[in-house]
Amino acid sequence: YQRASIAQSHPSLEAVMFKLFSVLLFISSVSGFSGPKAFTKIAKQQYDRRSVIESTISSAILVLGSNPAPSIAAYIDPNTDLPVVTKRVYLDVQIGDKEPGRLVIGLFGELMPKTVENFEQLCSSNSYAGTTFYRVLSDFTIQGGAIGDSSGKTGKSAFGSPFEPDNFRLMHTKKGLVSMVRDRSGGVDSRFFINCNDDGGWADDKFAAFGIVEEGMDYVKKIEKVSVSPPK
Repeated sequence: YQRASIAQSHPSLEAVMFKLFSVLLFISSVSGFSGPKAFTKIAKQQYDRRSVIESTISSAILVLGSNPAPSIAAYIDPNTDLPVVTKRVYLDVQIGDKEPGRLVIGLFGELMPKTVENFEQLCSSNSYAGTTFYRVLSDFTIQGGAIGDSSGKTGKSAFGSPFEPDNFRLMHTKKGLVSMVRDRSGGVDSRFFINCNDDGGWADDKFAAFGIVEEGMDYVKKIEKVSVSPPK
């Protein structure tokens, strides 16, 4: 098996630290801040691969200045009208014994206030500790965050039960978008996925995008190619 170890977040970073699950990524703190570090052990499984990867996650949330809310139409194309990023999450990802890579995720707090609040609370409370990236499909999606269920069938929201996402207006026409997974009732919990290509129309009207990977998509591609074991 290939193992992914996690490097500690930068000692000069601060803000709300949180543990975020992920197949082979661990989240680190925000640049320019300092504070406690939180790490989480991670194991990920990919349906079409053979090895298991472990990694640790910690992260930080940076609240930006207030911005005017974007105009909202029935649908929003992120290629022409990307929503305002109100907060950012930094993830430092390490594969095997290689140097960690950083993923920076911008969160659309004005467009998706409740969905972003759920994600933030789960991270700041370290609720993602021990969760897995239970599905990794090259050139398609990386999916994880199933609190309490390593198989990925269920999760747990910060509010205690699944809830309806704010809306489904943002189209999945841009790689790097981060969206919530829905349960059988249609609600969302703790599970999310990263869109790995620009043609994610299959997710429109079904899954709510609430953020985007602003930096580190090159590292996401590396994550997609790591061999992991199929589900049992």
